[in-house]
Amino acid sequence: MHKAPYRFSRARAERTIAVARVALAAFSTYAIWLDPAEPARFTQLTYVLHLGYIAYSLALAAVMWSRPSTGWLPITTHVIDIVAFSVFQYLTLGPSSPFFVYFVFSLFCGAVRWGWRGALATAPAVVIAFVLIAVSMSVTLGPAEFELNRFVIRTGYLIVVSMLLVYLGRHEARLREEIRRLAGWPVTRGGDVDTEIKRVLEYAAGIVAAERLVVIWEPDQEPRVQLAVWTPRGFQLTRHASTDFEPWVCEELVRDSFLCAGSTEPPVVTTARHIPIALQSGQPVHARLGMHLGSQPFVSAPFKSERVSGRVFFGELGAATTEVLPLAEVVAREIGSSVDQREMHIRTRQLAIGEERIRVARDLHDGVLQSLTGVRLELQGLASQLHSESLPSVRDRLIAMERALATEQRELRFFIEDLQPIRPDSRPDGTLASKLEELTKHIAAQWKTPITLRLTQLGAALPPEIEQALPPMIHEAVVNALKHGRPSRVSVMLHGDSDGLRVVIGDDGHGFPFEGRYDHGMLVRHNLGPASLCERVASLGGDVSVDSSASGSKVEIRLPVVTHA
Repeated sequence: MHKAPYRFSRARAERTIAVARVALAAFSTYAIWLDPAEPARFTQLTYVLHLGYIAYSLALAAVMWSRPSTGWLPITTHVIDIVAFSVFQYLTLGPSSPFFVYFVFSLFCGAVRWGWRGALATAPAVVIAFVLIAVSMSVTLGPAEFELNRFVIRTGYLIVVSMLLVYLGRHEARLREEIRRLAGWPVTRGGDVDTEIKRVLEYAAGIVAAERLVVIWEPDQEPRVQLAVWTPRGFQLTRHASTDFEPWVCEELVRDSFLCAGSTEPPVVTTARHIPIALQSGQPVHARLGMHLGSQPFVSAPFKSERVSGRVFFGELGAATTEVLPLAEVVAREIGSSVDQREMHIRTRQLAIGEERIRVARDLHDGVLQSLTGVRLELQGLASQLHSESLPSVRDRLIAMERALATEQRELRFFIEDLQPIRPDSRPDGTLASKLEELTKHIAAQWKTPITLRLTQLGAALPPEIEQALPPMIHEAVVNALKHGRPSRVSVMLHGDSDGLRVVIGDDGHGFPFEGRYDHGMLVRHNLGPASLCERVASLGGDVSVDSSASGSKVEIRLPVVTHA
């Protein structure tokens, strides 16, 4: 049967101390029996006390074998040890005593039991006891027999050992805290995915003690990259074309984690294999990524999951060394898992929205559209039978109703077509501008309200999913303004820039029930504004903001646009 490889490391501290105490007392007793210590008048007393200490150590081992290092008993035994060790040294010439190692044993017991705090608390007691014994022995023996050099050396030895044990205890405490924080890694709950990513990056920066954190990743089989930048002052998540940051890091470092310290020319980086590399191909990272890292040393580690692959940069680390690289690699993998969950949530939501659109389209086609067709045919037949000259107005009204139904039937067919899944090889006829112009004219005629449309700097053709989603989103936003705000005019503006597409629907009506500016996160958290519009926009990776007052409202939609070559 395979044994646990860390069985010894899981042993209780008291069990380890008990075994060490018995062994040390036994060897010391044998040593003074084999070669009696000076002065001769205390040899027998020292020998008897050691035999008693062995018996005490055996009894204490039986009592403490399965006890933790908590409560008053470990503290009591610790104090008894220091007192006993002081007596043994006093009886054997103090600073020249062969039992000086007992004090070192006390320091280790404090560190094993209570970490760096135990070593720090034990050190003054041990040093003071050693100095008092030395002062007493200097008076008793006189300057000729008192070994001052050995006293100075052993005092320095105690201080140095105490400092090293405190340092090792602090180092162990830091490692334990890092493990604890890694174990408490935040789980994405499937809400606002961008907020979840911000929370994850803030948590990761705290583990590595970084003042800046940059993550870039690329979803599999998609020609785009996502860039997330976190600092204590803010968070930004943007989408870009894959070519905007190629290559992320230079060719020598593509598969490695590395530390870049200083700004030497050529730059020198150290990989996780502790191999320094003098780069000959320029800077270690892409210039646009380097702008987000600051001038301080930084660490980078790659990650790859089922749906995404990317790289994490921890910036402004201060006096960073290569010992941070293993931690950076672990944190980078955790960030990769969180990003992978984000992509999974987005794709799951898009799939659910697509299935719901198909269901709604089927229901509209089989239900409302068929009913409208039947009503239209009935009205058309009824109007054709009215030939009496006494009923021209009724006939005209029926014809007008039939035409209105025909218009609504056509709009409903367009709406059903928009709900169908997007096929890359099948794009709707007509340009986006003509569709939006026809849409706004129809809404203006129906609501008897002027609607102005302005398109600027749209540039190249938009991706099919955005071009298909824009008309129904604008329709919903305009109709919401007309229905609830009662404005005298409405404006629709589309503007393209380097960050994507900006759509603004403004009106001079009564505004929303709330006043002020609300961004996407606030609208979702407080369940305000056009909920379905927010969901439509979020499914495309964009966001909605609303500015409302008693004199009107403005709904702003921002959509990231990645043009394909």
